[in-house]
Amino acid sequence: ILVIMEAIQLVYVGGFVLAAIACLLSVRRVSQVTDADTQRGLSALLVLNGIWALTHIGRVSPLSATGQIAFYLVGLVVGLATVGAWLYFCSAYTGHDYHRRPWIRKTSISVYLSIVLIKLTNPIHGMYFDTTTTTQPFAHVVVGLDTIHWIVTGFSYALASIGFYLIFEMLDNSTSEVRSLGVVVATTALPIVFYVSSLTDTSGLITLHYEPLGIAVFAIGVLFVVDDEFAATPRFWRTQIIDDIDEVVVVTDDDGYVRDYNQRASELFSGLAEVKGRPLAETLPELKQITASEDNILTICGQNDETVRYFYVTNTTLTQVNTDVGQAIVCTDVTSAEQQHRELKRKNEQLEYKNEQLDNFANAITHELRNTLTIAGGYLEEISTQRAAVTTTSGGEAVESIEEAHDRMERIVTDLARLARSEYRIGETEICSLTTIVEAVHNHTDPDTLLVDINTDVTVEVDRALFTELYITAVQFADLYGADRLTIGADEGTVTFTTDSDPIPTEVLDGVFRYGEATPSAETGMLFPTMETIARSHGWSVDID
Repeated sequence: ILVIMEAIQLVYVGGFVLAAIACLLSVRRVSQVTDADTQRGLSALLVLNGIWALTHIGRVSPLSATGQIAFYLVGLVVGLATVGAWLYFCSAYTGHDYHRRPWIRKTSISVYLSIVLIKLTNPIHGMYFDTTTTTQPFAHVVVGLDTIHWIVTGFSYALASIGFYLIFEMLDNSTSEVRSLGVVVATTALPIVFYVSSLTDTSGLITLHYEPLGIAVFAIGVLFVVDDEFAATPRFWRTQIIDDIDEVVVVTDDDGYVRDYNQRASELFSGLAEVKGRPLAETLPELKQITASEDNILTICGQNDETVRYFYVTNTTLTQVNTDVGQAIVCTDVTSAEQQHRELKRKNEQLEYKNEQLDNFANAITHELRNTLTIAGGYLEEISTQRAAVTTTSGGEAVESIEEAHDRMERIVTDLARLARSEYRIGETEICSLTTIVEAVHNHTDPDTLLVDINTDVTVEVDRALFTELYITAVQFADLYGADRLTIGADEGTVTFTTDSDPIPTEVLDGVFRYGEATPSAETGMLFPTMETIARSHGWSVDID
């Protein structure tokens, strides 16, 4: 019989020793929990429960009755504090803020200190418990529980059950696989059954709070066995992040199933509540398609397609304890910016279409007008061959006028075609000698009656082809305006073309650079506007003295 009694006592001591070791060693593992409040609450729970288990060791050890009662009193104080740590942990882990509310904290501390005072002063008033000794199943102090004890115990269990409710509510709302985690949490509450059973004489259990054993199992379970489920399940990120941002947020687990969403998401995607827990690819295929493509713009049409909204979609991996637990799909409303972008794109397309029309217009000018000039030129040539038969002076002058008009029309057609094609746009520039440019085209462009003189040779950085065209235009003007000499000079960033013809009348200077005005004469009407266009393409200005 003595051996059996010692074996039973050894089982009790060994059980609480293992519970204390499990809790205290598990504290180091808590650092892997990323949420600070959850980490703080779980650490406090394990430390206090480890100390509580140590007091039980003293309670069932072969000590004197006074020693066992002292351990029992310490256990009462620490055990009540463990309830507070449990509630703190449950509130933080399930994403609530009860543990942060000042009035709850102050009230809890006040109630705790009041109950501790009653417990510690029991030797004086004797209203909380009384003690006797027994040798069954081994020698230990038997605690007789009075009314105040039952009130405090009932109050403590009621508070602890609130924590269980918060956790099981979270597990019930979770779409992840949490069955194993649920079993571990349920195991935590199982020792309560042992305590209630110990109150009867038929159970064979001594009257103790067996909760430290349950919390030890909880510590080992959530931190070593189902740590992935434990890390992936909490929704602290929901109350602290998702509902506090303005964007639309849909959260999926690592397998692509819809786990959660915020209020803005439910407003944008109707019926989102019904698809929670189902694959994103089946429930919101348009959103899944956007996340898998390079196009990040999601288009949402309103009723009857009257309103269209655009959202920029980003996909971020969610991790917990170095484990990928899902994806956060964030949709930012960019309707205004996207509408502006699309409007700009539409205008660019219209501009490209107009440019294409201008190219077609230039081709039409080149083809139709030059064909007409070719036909007219043919008849003019026929008249010229018969010119000897024309005896009047006026007839000969008419033929010459027609020839000059044809030449001028040819130049106009060329200028219009180039202008329509926007060919007066600067290309690659190079450092060129002014003299070199003039000499390169002199024999092909300068009329025999016009003397071109360069009084200052300089180098200029130009588009060679365009600057050559500018020079040719100046020569044409000098020739048509009756000049005998064209002098080209340069000074401090200015190139000048000077003619010895009559000055341009002051009253027509305002119109010389406008297309459509025959200024200063019908023959020279397009030359100055063309010259200004070429100059501006280089970033220069042009003026007339």
